[in-house]
Order: sequence, then structure tokens, then C-alpha cells
Amino acid sequence: MLTPKQLVRGVFESADLPRLPFIPWIFTHAARLEQIPVRRMFADSTQYTKCLLNAQKLYGYDAIIGSFDPSLEMEICGCPLDWGGEYEAPTARPNPGFDLGRLNDINVEAAVKMGRFGTVIESLRRLDRIAGQNLALAAVVSGPLTLLASLTGRDLIKDFAERQDEAIRDIDTAAAFLLKVVQVYCQLELDVIVMVEKPIAFCPPGFLARLRTVFSPIVNTVRFYNAFCILLPGESSPGNIADLLDLGFNGIVAPGVAPDAWNKMRNGRPCTLGRAIPVRLLNADSGGLQQYLETYLSGTSGPGVFLTTDWELPAETPPDNVHLLMNILSKH
Repeated sequence: MLTPKQLVRGVFESADLPRLPFIPWIFTHAARLEQIPVRRMFADSTQYTKCLLNAQKLYGYDAIIGSFDPSLEMEICGCPLDWGGEYEAPTARPNPGFDLGRLNDINVEAAVKMGRFGTVIESLRRLDRIAGQNLALAAVVSGPLTLLASLTGRDLIKDFAERQDEAIRDIDTAAAFLLKVVQVYCQLELDVIVMVEKPIAFCPPGFLARLRTVFSPIVNTVRFYNAFCILLPGESSPGNIADLLDLGFNGIVAPGVAPDAWNKMRNGRPCTLGRAIPVRLLNADSGGLQQYLETYLSGTSGPGVFLTTDWELPAETPPDNVHLLMNILSKH
């Protein structure tokens, strides 16, 4: 019998699997289950590890993510944080005058030894020791477009239209910094690196074509460490997905795209489909959720497909709905 880790790794190798692996983005929900505020969880690696591990034990999904918090990278860059509710990740304020040249001088290796990033890294180490032989482990990282927009508050699509070469240089600078972050995660021998990149869903084809060289060093580094790189764009259209396939990721989360349509779009390109369940439905009426899942999952099968959520599971999601989801997934 295959372990969850073998299932997750096997899906990216187009193996014939007994079932589809499920990789949900569960982070603040894990804190809510343990009744430990996110801010306090970040202050204690033991509590942090316990939250993530116990959520997986409760539901039985196949991969644990280390965090789902775009403010982590911004904090490493020196941005101040704003904390909201008890079960919300913090936000960081953009600075239109942020000097991107500072990114080249940031010692990411030093950041591992302190602060919230250090808690995430230490917790992933502990999770690997406790459950790494059986469960897949993943890190979630902001993409260069997301980081750049968050740091500066700028409209990157407008920037590209008005000053194309300078915009690409800025994105390259952000990507070079994130490569250092990704290398720290890869040295933990994780199975998956997830790149969260909402702005990419709105990029015109000409912009996407220029981005191939931006993402290549990151994707190639992940492969060098024998891990797999997933793109999480949040929103996408079938036409946009076809363009995203050229970026070289091992997998793309594509809400609303069926496996047959995916295989036509990828046209032989080796990229796994992350078939995504909308998180809004997991906070809806359980009867409607069950009907949706039975319909949605009926055509989901075959190699090269994993199940996931289209975004982070909200902290307030009813556990009964997640149990319902897991019960239905067990039958497919």
C-alpha cells in the first residue's frame, strides 16, 4: 500500500495510483482547530508543529504545508506587520518608495535563525522527523509578481505596458531574492514547493512570454533538489492556463478545468493538473457541498491529477464539512 508521500510524488511522475492525492492549503484553520491564535503559534515552534500535525491527523489529507502567509517574505524584507483577527495571518504594508536594490543584500540564511520565518523552518524540520517518511511536506512561497506588488503597491501590468524593460528587471530582482528563500526550503528536502502568484492570471500573453526566464531558475532549482514546483494562480481562464503551461511548472492549480480539457491544453507538455475545490463551498450548506462534490469528482480520474483547494481553507471552515469532503474523496 502506498503512503501519502508516495502518492503525492507519484502524481508528478504520472504513475498509476490507486487514488488521487489530496493536497489542501490548510494553515490558519489548523490554528483555529487547536484554539491557538496565529500570532502565538508563530512564537513557539512546538505549538506550530502541533497545530499542523494535528490538523492532518484529524482529516487525513496527504501533504502538510509549512504556512500560507505572503507576509513572511515581506517581513524578511523588513516590512512592518499589521495583525488582524486571532486566526488570521498578518498583513504587511506596501511602500511605494521601497528600494528593490535592498533585496540583493538580504541574508536569507540569517533569517532562518530568528523571527517567524525561523519558526516555519524549524517546524518543517520537526515535521520531517516526525512524519516525513509517511506524509508529503510542502512550502508555500510568494511568487515574484506577488512579492513585488506587495512591497511597492504598484500595478505590474501597467508597469509592463509603460516601461517594459525596467518592469522585467524589477521582477528579476524579486525572483532572485525568492530563489534564496526557495533554496532554504529545498535544503529541508521537502517534496513540493508551491508558488502563489495571483497577478499572473491577469498577465497578457506578451508579458507571460517574458516571464519564462524569470521562473526558470526557481523551477530548475526545485527540480535539482528532487522536489516538484506547483503554481497556484488563484484564478485562471482556459486560455490563460494554456499560456501558463509554458512556464515549466510541474503542476498548476486550475479551478474548473476537467482532466480531458487539461490534456488537450497541455498538448503533451509534462504538467500535472491540480483540480481545485472552491473554498467558498466548504463554508456553504453541507447538502449543497455534497451535491457539488459528487458531480465535480465524477469525471476526475487518471494519472497526472491531484485534488486541492483553490486557495487557503478559511480558518472558520466547519470541520464537519471537511470531514464530509474527505469521506467523499475516499470513494473516488
